Amino acid sequence: MEIDNIVNNFIKNDIKTNLDDRNKYLTLLPALIATESKEIFKDKLVEASTKVDKESLKEAIYQTVPYLGYGKVYPFLKIMDEVLGEIVSAAITSNDNRYAKGLEMQYNLFGKENIEKSRTGEREDFKFIWDYLASYCFGDFYTRKYLSNKERELITFATLASYYDVTPQLTSHINANLALGNSKELLIEIIKSLVPYLGFPRSLNTINLVKKITRKGDEE
Repeated sequence: MEIDNIVNNFIKNDIKTNLDDRNKYLTLLPALIATESKEIFKDKLVEASTKVDKESLKEAIYQTVPYLGYGKVYPFLKIMDEVLGEIVSAAITSNDNRYAKGLEMQYNLFGKENIEKSRTGEREDFKFIWDYLASYCFGDFYTRKYLSNKERELITFATLASYYDVTPQLTSHINANLALGNSKELLIEIIKSLVPYLGFPRSLNTINLVKKITRKGDEE
């Protein structure tokens, strides 16, 4: 198709980034899931499997589940199994410690004071969502092997930047990225590489949000 030539020319000749292959594919694949780009996802996963270890690719795809929902990611998990084959589990928590480990992970990423403020400020009948976040999102996923916290936050950033209007959550994870040492420049490089798949509105909105957050941090 002619459009393939137009887009590929844009990617090849216009988009210049400093991303290495690992960060490129660990953030591209989640973005393709968020934008429901199944055919492109399969092609890029095959390509990625020659440049990044399969365990890390699997973890990048798994990392999207608590943010996009199991139903949306499920078709991509089937593609992953087809392309990558059987991969040993990376889980390190059990039902006895997943909540405690997840809460500890939240403290490390967002600060104990911030997490406790959110939990204690919530109405009693809505506090279940904070328990779910601790045990499921952070206990079952963030604690897994093969990816560092910095990489998992980059993946989460790319996922949320690619997914509808989730500005409050994207804001939190931009701040978490910065706190872990992922620079403003790195976040912008990721968005730069994703422009063909996100489109300009999402790309511009994310760039402006990163600029706003980092500008505020510079002024404090």
